[in-house]
Amino acid sequence: MKTNKTLSDFFNNCSNPELFRKVWKQGNVSFDEVKKYPNDYYAANTGAVPGMIYYADTCKFAKKNVWQILEQLSAFEQETGEPLKKPSDPEQLQNWLTWFAWENMMYEIINYLEE
Repeated sequence: MKTNKTLSDFFNNCSNPELFRKVWKQGNVSFDEVKKYPNDYYAANTGAVPGMIYYADTCKFAKKNVWQILEQLSAFEQETGEPLKKPSDPEQLQNWLTWFAWENMMYEIINYLEE
């Protein structure tokens, strides 16, 4: 994996720079750490991503960015050809949407780092 990759370059080449900048900021992790151990940060539900641990944080983020997340989710579902199973409880759904946004971004970051 190349270590000369930059977060700025990722944002310039990713599928959704506006959303992913917000998601990255919410995650509150070091890009240097992500470059070293990208798979450790992929899943939002592991506790490795400080901004993705508490419902108070994830629900607030989802409420503020719901339309951008839903657009990204729609694009993902169209690309894969199948809808993802979503929680029916509103609070769990907001948490899930934020986690989806993080994991979708991390998928692209990992691919970017492996190029």
